This record gives sequence, structure tokens and C-alpha cells, in this order.
Amino acid sequence: MMTPRWLPLLLLLSCGVSAQTVTNQPLVETPSLSQDATEATAASRAPWSASTLEAVQHWPLQHGGRVKPFDTYAGFIMLKVNGKRSLTVNQEKLGPVAWALDCMLYPEIARSYECIRVTNSEVLTNAGIDVSQRKRSARWSFDDLLPALDQIFETAGQISETKEASSWSLIERQTIQLAQNIRALEELFHAFDAARWTFPLTSVPELQAIYGTTPATGFWPLIAGVTQLEALANTDALLKLPEDRRTEVVNALQDLREQLVQQMQIARQGVAWFAPEQTSSQEDSPPAVWVRSDVILQNALVGTPVTRQVEALKHMEAMVAARDDRPLLQQQAVLVQEKLAELADLHGQNGRGSLEVFFYRFDFFYRALICFILAFIIACLSWLKPQAILPSRGTWLMCLLGLILITTGVTLRCIIQGRPPVTTLYETILFITACCVGTSLVIEALDRRKIALTMATFLGSIGCFLSMKYELKEAISAGDTMPSLVAVLDTNFWLSTHVTSVTLGYSAGLLAAAIAHVWVIGKILGLRKNDKDFYKSITRMVYGTICFGLFFSIVGTILGGIWANYSWGRFWGWDPKENGALMICLAELIILHARMSGLVRERGFHLLVLVNGIIVAFSWWGVNLLNVGLHSYGFTDGIQKMLNWFYGVEGALIALCLLMGWIHSRTVSNSSGKTHREK
Repeated sequence: MMTPRWLPLLLLLSCGVSAQTVTNQPLVETPSLSQDATEATAASRAPWSASTLEAVQHWPLQHGGRVKPFDTYAGFIMLKVNGKRSLTVNQEKLGPVAWALDCMLYPEIARSYECIRVTNSEVLTNAGIDVSQRKRSARWSFDDLLPALDQIFETAGQISETKEASSWSLIERQTIQLAQNIRALEELFHAFDAARWTFPLTSVPELQAIYGTTPATGFWPLIAGVTQLEALANTDALLKLPEDRRTEVVNALQDLREQLVQQMQIARQGVAWFAPEQTSSQEDSPPAVWVRSDVILQNALVGTPVTRQVEALKHMEAMVAARDDRPLLQQQAVLVQEKLAELADLHGQNGRGSLEVFFYRFDFFYRALICFILAFIIACLSWLKPQAILPSRGTWLMCLLGLILITTGVTLRCIIQGRPPVTTLYETILFITACCVGTSLVIEALDRRKIALTMATFLGSIGCFLSMKYELKEAISAGDTMPSLVAVLDTNFWLSTHVTSVTLGYSAGLLAAAIAHVWVIGKILGLRKNDKDFYKSITRMVYGTICFGLFFSIVGTILGGIWANYSWGRFWGWDPKENGALMICLAELIILHARMSGLVRERGFHLLVLVNGIIVAFSWWGVNLLNVGLHSYGFTDGIQKMLNWFYGVEGALIALCLLMGWIHSRTVSNSSGKTHREK
């Protein structure tokens, strides 16, 4: 009778550990070169060819619950660690894929890259690093921080274990972020460690009979001889050996097992490149879970079919071995891309990778920001000469181009995700920006006073800028701006009806408040005192926009109640987000009724619209800061200070306008009284 496979069993037991968190000790260190040796090696390293980068950036992988191309993964890792998607090393500008390839294939060189952004030097001072020669906010290399890594991870571990995230101080939060960034960088450094590792497959003649006498690196050679290794490790086969040979073979197998366990634990921290070969025909089956190289080895050891995965792993490890032979490396990179794509196609998960690469490469929202800034500059110049036609047309052209870019970007995101335009807080910024700009241009087409046109350029610039800043926050916290959705949000119907309607209501409320600022600031500064038509046209714009917003706010709130009834079994539960939506509806109803009934005149009307803008901001962002309730999907660290500034500025502006109105009314009253007495 055959005995159980002891080697696979030991491997599975030894590797049954959870993934390390950022609070653990650093991974096994990659050897570091001296500074002179690093510079010499970097100088001799040939730049990556465009063909190699093209192949690697399309490698599919699974991260954060979704399948994405390597270009996206590397881009967000670089943005998270470096604060931007580019790095200049020895006068060579590296993009995300080139930088990530350096980290994975040349870790001994990449350790010297100053790519770790530290926003507060006090974090390093607390870890015992001398920062006297550096700026308060600077970039450091992994080697620079190496002496303090243990202290950084120990401190981060103590913070996360003893305090709730909501109670972390700024320094504590930055310490946690630094530890996470270092961990992300380490995972790139060690991504191909197993492929570089020479396992002891030639230590005894019995292993040489299986694997030959030439040392081999990586998991693939081991997998190729796994059947013979199984036979050698069988108890009956071992007992047939002479006692001295048996002891030597057992020791060799034990040494092999220990090294495999170590490398499999490191590989477990890496990237999930490989889609499973087994497919499910059931419609309600869960999404396929991709695996790392350690799982391929485990499956091979227990006899699970892994033919296609092993083929992809073979070419990946061959690429690592050929790192200094660029033509061969490029050939292997293309083969890896083809094999990984074949695995992904088994589950229909590779169709949008190229589109996603194009989306991030073209950078629609950055280009839109440039267009809106240029449009704003031209609009400001056009106010100096109102009758000139060319500046007005230039503003229209650049603004329309910016709107087309941001709308195209949002549309491509919908196609890539297979989702409606709004699923996350980040996407609300883009959608609201596009809606505000588009609505402003429609208003301008109806009322050609350049007020709405200028507002479109301003709001477009602000919205695109905020989206870029928030993208950095998403890179730090989530590692993506297209994350997988929580279960309750995983429904396209309600996302396309309730969420879109509510977001349209937000857009209208914010746009109305923005236009109302023109009226309020104009009155405070005394601009166009005698131009009543100018101010009346602003009032008409704001009034119509509030009506537009009220409609979508009410529809969206009702649809949200129906969705809540399906999801949670109740139509209304006084959840903070629900209360925010109700506050918007009530505020806009009060504004319209007060205006129509004569309770407020123009000044009061516009000030109430500013108050409504504050309510919209609270419902949009402030509710998430409460971190309570069923709608708390998007808690965003660091936004509270910005919101407080917004509330303060708006409150001061409202108070100043009220004061100016009171002074004006007293002046008019005194003048009327004096005239009456003279008569």
C-alpha cells in the first residue's frame, strides 16, 4: 500500500500562515550594494525598451478584489509610495512600469532610489533617523530607512494594536502610512525572490538523477520533476536505501523543504498573477480567486492540474533569469503576457485590460484640468474687453474640450468597471464636476452674460484638481479608484437610479451656491451698482438651478428609500446620510417657498442658497466623517480640516453680506427720513 505524500503535507502545514501585516517585521532582506557599486550597476543597466514595457504593462493580475493590468497596479503603488507617477534616476525618467520592473528585477539597485515620500520628518526623528540635512517633506531610499525599519514597524504595530484609527494623531497616522508604504515597496522587491533562488536540487545523487547536475533556480524546475520527487520521498523508497544513503537523502529533502517553506512564505506576499485553470458553469458562482506562485507549487505537489499556470510561471521565471539579456527578456515578457491572458480569458476577465491601460496613459482628467485652467485664464482676459469675440470663443472651445475629456474619462471608467458613473466618493467628484460644467454651459447658451461660462471654467478647474488630490488619498488608503464594491452596493440598477439622481441633486445645489457667490461678492464689493439686469439674471440662474436640484434630490431620496426597504427591510431609518438628503430637500423647498411668498428678497434668497451649499457639502462629505450609520462606506481621512475651512469661509461671507445689507438698509432709512423732514 502506498504511503501518504509526506513532503506536500509538510509544505501545506508549514505554509498555512496568514499574510503579514504592516506591523510585522520586514521581509527577508534583499542584499544591498554599496553606493559606488549601485551607481555602476545602474549605469550598466540598459533602459527598458518600449516593447518590453508594452508587454509587461498589459500583464493581468488580481488585486483589491478585481482584475486589472499591471500598469494600473504599478501606477497606484508608485503613487502611494512616491506621491507621483514618475521618478528620475540618474537623469532617466521612470514611469510606473519601468520603476516596478527595476524593483522586481533589480532590487539591489532599486533600494537606493529615493522614492519613499515622507511628508513629516518628525516620523523619522521618532525612529532615530537624523533628518537635519533633509527637508521636512522629502523622499528617502529604502537603504536610507533600513537602520530604522524595525523601529518604524514596531511603532506602527503598537499604534494599530492599542488605538482605534479614528483616535490616531497626525504623527501616528503618518507613521502607519510610512510602514504601509515600505511594506508595499518590499513586496515589489521580493516579488521574484523564488525565481532567483537556487534550490538544493543537486545536493545528493538521488536528486541529481531527477534534476540533473546543473543548479536551477525558481519553482518551475522543481515542479517539472515533482512526480520523481514524490517517488523519492516515499517511505518505501527511502527504506530501500542503505542506511547512510537514507540519512543523507532525508537530510537533503529536509533542507529542500525548509528552503521551499521560506520562499513560499515570501511568495505569498507577492502578486496574484495566475487565474485558476478550473472554471465554473454556474451563473451564481463567486468570482474566481487568482493565486500566487506558492499556490501553484502546492497544487502541483498534491496533484491538482496546473499545466497552464506552470507554463506562465515557467516564462516568468525565465524572464527573471534573463534580466540582463534584453532581447530574451522581451521575448519572455511577451510570452508571459500571452499565457496570463489565456488564463484570464478562461473566466472572461481580460477583455478590458487594454482599455484600462489606455485610460490611465491618456490621463483624461489631468488634460481636462489643463483645458479648464486655460479657459479660466481666457475668460478672465475676456472680461477686460467684453465686446471681443475671439476670447469668448476661445473660452467656449477650451471649456467644451475639457468637458469632452472629463465626460470621456467617466464613460471609459463605466465601461472598464461595467458600472454606472457613480459608485465611490472619488467618482462623485468627477460626475459632479462634469454636471456643473455642462449645466453652466447650457445656462450660458440661454443667457449670454459670460457669468455661467466663467463659472464653468472655475468649477471645472476646482473639480479636476480635487479629483487628483483625492486620487492620491485613494492610492494611500485603497490602492485603487475602481475598487470592488461592498455587497449592498453591488447592484447596477439602484446605482444608476438612486445614486445618480442624488448626485445630480448635489451638482445642482453646489452650482447654485457657486453662482450665488457672484451675486453676494458683487454686492459686497459694490460691483455694477447700477446694473440691475446683471443681478436679476444671476437670480434667475440660481432659481432655475435650485428647481432642477430639488427635483433630482426628491426623486433620488425616494428611490433611496425603496432601495433601503429592499436591502435593510425599512424605508427610512434616520441614518445620517438619509438625514442629509432630507435636509437638502427641506432646505431647497424652504428657499423656493420663501422666495415665492416674498419672505425673502434677492439678498436673503442668495444667502439661503449659500446655506444650502453648506448642507450639500455636509451631506456629501461631512456625513462620512461621522463614521457611523449604514451609509458610512467612504470615511475619508484628512477631509475634516478642508470642510471646516469651507464652513468658516461660507459663514463669514454670509455674515458679511448680512452686515452690509443691514448697513445699506439703515443708510436708506436715514436718507428717507431726512428727505421727509426737509419736505
